[in-house]
Amino acid sequence: MGRRKKGEKKISFVKKPSRNNASKNLKDRTSVKNFQRLLGMKDVLPVDYKFLGPIIKKIEDYAHCYGFNKIDVPVIEGLPLYKKTLDKNRLNNLFVLEQKGGEKSCLRPDLIHGIARALIEHNILNTQERPSKFFSIGPVFRQEKVRGGVYKQFTQFNFSIFNDAKPASDAFLIFLVYNIFKELQIDVQVQINSLGNNICQKEFLSKFVKSFKDRGRKNKLCPECKKNLLKNPTLLLECQEESCLNVRNEMPQIINFLSEESNVRFYKTLEFLDEMDVNYNFNPYLVKDLGSYNDLIFEIWPIEKSGELNSRISLGRGGRYDNLFNTMTGRDLPFLSFNGGIERMLIKSKENNQLIEENRNDVIFLAQIDSQSKIKAMFLFKDLLKRGFNVFQAFHLDDLKGQMEEAKSYKANIVLILGKKELADETILFRDTDSGVQEIIAQKDLIARLEKNIK
Repeated sequence: MGRRKKGEKKISFVKKPSRNNASKNLKDRTSVKNFQRLLGMKDVLPVDYKFLGPIIKKIEDYAHCYGFNKIDVPVIEGLPLYKKTLDKNRLNNLFVLEQKGGEKSCLRPDLIHGIARALIEHNILNTQERPSKFFSIGPVFRQEKVRGGVYKQFTQFNFSIFNDAKPASDAFLIFLVYNIFKELQIDVQVQINSLGNNICQKEFLSKFVKSFKDRGRKNKLCPECKKNLLKNPTLLLECQEESCLNVRNEMPQIINFLSEESNVRFYKTLEFLDEMDVNYNFNPYLVKDLGSYNDLIFEIWPIEKSGELNSRISLGRGGRYDNLFNTMTGRDLPFLSFNGGIERMLIKSKENNQLIEENRNDVIFLAQIDSQSKIKAMFLFKDLLKRGFNVFQAFHLDDLKGQMEEAKSYKANIVLILGKKELADETILFRDTDSGVQEIIAQKDLIARLEKNIK
C-alpha cells in the first residue's frame, strides 16, 4: 500500500462479526428470554424482605394480640367449592387443573372459601357456641389483568370472625385492620357502605338496571361500561371515566333500599367507628359482589404523600359474607371477613421508604479471629441460642473488619470477640457498642454478665 497523501482521510476497517458469533449472540439472548419469569408472576428478592418481613410480623402480632387463631388451608381446592359461589366472570379467572381421571381442581383464588370449607369439614363450628376468630396468610392465584400491585400469583392475609352478628364486631374488624396499616406507617382511609340483605339488593339492582332504559343516559357511558351493562351493571360504580361519573351521580343508591334492621345496624357500626377514631368515609358507590356480601362492605384506600386519596388502588376489602356461607352449607351463620393484599402493602412501604424496625437492646454479635477460636465460637453460639439470647454471627467471614460491619448491620448492642489469646486465657472480649466500653471478662462469667446487661 502506498503512503497516505496529505489531507487524505484515514480509512478504518471494522471487523465484521462472523456468522457463528452472531448466531451465538442470538442464541444467548433467546436462552435468557426462555428463563424469564411468566407474565403476572413476581420474584421476592432479599431487598423486598427488608420491607416484607416487618409487614408479615405486624399482621401476625396483631392476630395474636386480638385472639385470632392461625389456620392454613391447601393451595389446591376442588372446583365444586367455587362453582356454587362464584359468578361467571370470576370462575373464568380461576387457574383450573385437570387431574388423572378427569377430576377438576383449581388453584385457590382467595383464602375465604378454603377456610370456610375447613371449618365445615372438621366440624369446628358445631363444637363452639362462642364466636371463633381465625387468620391466615398465603399465596392465591387469579388470571386477572396484570397492573400495579396486581399479579396472577399474590399473597393475601385474612382475618375471619364466625358466629358473631354484632355491629360492634363489624367495627372491631375495621379497627383492627386500620391500625395494622397505621402501625406500618401506610396512610389510609376506610371506605364503607352497607349492601343490606338479599331483598334490599334485588330491589336496588332492579331499579338500577331499569334506569338505563333511558337511551340518553346509556349513550353517555364509556364503551367498557356499555358492555358491562349486560354482564355486571354495578361495575359502572367503579368506573373513573368522567362521563360515567356524571351518570353515576344520577343513579339510585343502595343505601336508600336498606331494610330498617340493616339501616340500624349500619349506623351503629359508624357510631362505634367514630368512638374508635378510625378515619373512614361513607361511600354509597362501594357496591361489589352482590349475592356474596350482605350488610357491611369496606375497602382500604391509600392516601398519597400529596394528601390525595387514591381511589384506583384498594389495599384490601372485607365485610359480611353470611350469604356466602349460607350458599355453601345451607346454614345461616354470621361470617365476617377481610382480605388484604401483601404486595400492594409492600409497594406502599417502598414508596414511603418505611423500614419498620424494632428498636431492640438485646442484640448480641459473636465474632472470632482464627480457625481455633471459630470452633469455640460455634459451640458458644449454640449455647447462647439454647439459652434464648438474640445472638448473631458471621462464621463465613475470617477477617474481623468484615465481621464488625456485619455486627453494625445487625445493630448489635453487644459484640463478643474470641481470639487466640482469649482462647488460651479462657476469657472473651466484651464490647458494649452503646457506651463504647470494652473489657475482658472470664468466659465462665459471660452468661451472668449478658443477663445483667440485657436487663
